[in-house]
Amino acid sequence: MKNILIPYDFSEAAINALNYTKKIFEGNKINVFLLDVYIGERSYLLSEEHNQEWFSQMDDDIEDELSYLVGILNEEENGFTYHSIVDSNSLTNAVKEAIKKEKIDLVISGTKGAKSLAQTFMGTNTIKIINSIDTTPVLVVPTSYKYKPIDRVIFSTNFKKTYTKEELETLIAICKMKQCEVEVVNLSVEEALTDNQKNHKNILRDLLGEVNSSFKKLDWNDSETKTIQTHIEASHGQLLVFINHHYSFFNKLLNENVIKKITFSSSIPLLILPEL
Repeated sequence: MKNILIPYDFSEAAINALNYTKKIFEGNKINVFLLDVYIGERSYLLSEEHNQEWFSQMDDDIEDELSYLVGILNEEENGFTYHSIVDSNSLTNAVKEAIKKEKIDLVISGTKGAKSLAQTFMGTNTIKIINSIDTTPVLVVPTSYKYKPIDRVIFSTNFKKTYTKEELETLIAICKMKQCEVEVVNLSVEEALTDNQKNHKNILRDLLGEVNSSFKKLDWNDSETKTIQTHIEASHGQLLVFINHHYSFFNKLLNENVIKKITFSSSIPLLILPEL
């Protein structure tokens, strides 16, 4: 991983995502792109000429502020090279354009932890990023989370779909970089795995051969969200990982709070890997 993109609006969540990035990639040489986005809406009270002047001034102000921050960050001499991107666009389009242009390997987004998973735990903007990006992993960092050395990564799966080396590339890279264990947890309701699931499990075991891994079946505890939440608290893991399959656990995670009114406030960062 060489190129990291952080949607950056100077909020507490964005600042925390930046600080987390510094910690998790400490000792590595990477490019960090800070992306600030604004939507310029035409005012019908102003002439076209004044609208253009207003948009231009807004762009200049944001560019100056972000460039100033990047200049300060580049003086830290920590192996990171910072770049600024300012775009008058929707956030999802701006992120997708930056990923393509700068060959981004990972998006790191800050978010607020709260009661409603779909609306506030991840934030509607983060949800939009996850749902619109199908080639690049997204690492979500709760605002309240302060970096802890990573010694255990929890990878949640049900073995119902197979895996590819490309899908797991970021997970494996992080585990090798931090020299940590990946614990594969199975949340399947069924007592026994089907033949296909057993085959997929063996494929996953082989793909994780470069890192220290273990496999565990979790006892069902009322719901998927509550089961994984309980395990996070008990295992003291520092990173939770999913593959964003269509109709997967992750998608259910976004709706279960509404259906069962269960609070799921993750205390650790969440890495969402795209299905490739």
